[in-house]
Amino acid sequence: MPLPEASPLNIYLGSNALISLSTAYFYLTSPAPSIVKLGGKPSPTSTVLTQLLASGEALISYICLEGLFSSSSEMRAMVVRGVGIYTLIHMGTFWWGHKKHVKNPKGAGTFVGGLVLGAGVGVWWGVLRREGLPAFM
Repeated sequence: MPLPEASPLNIYLGSNALISLSTAYFYLTSPAPSIVKLGGKPSPTSTVLTQLLASGEALISYICLEGLFSSSSEMRAMVVRGVGIYTLIHMGTFWWGHKKHVKNPKGAGTFVGGLVLGAGVGVWWGVLRREGLPAFM
């Protein structure tokens, strides 16, 4: 299978696939250090939930790879919308939980950046471009 061209959308999908896969790996193999890195305190429940979160990250990685190698623009738009919605839910829930349960949560920039990037790309490419409005790509 040939490699896709280096367009901004392909870079977005490819980088999301790699980031999600590496996150899934770290959540599965070292959940306690992942929890500590994000400002939480490991417990048996938080460790299991962190490892469970890895399945969502692995699925996003797979979906991004499907979108990356697909020739269907409709499927690629659907992948971007799905990743955007997942990012909003994932980062929003994470941020809300950290603000509510963790003193001085770490990674505020990452959470906010993820929310903005997920919403921005999801709306711009997955919705606006799909509807035929002009896109700058």
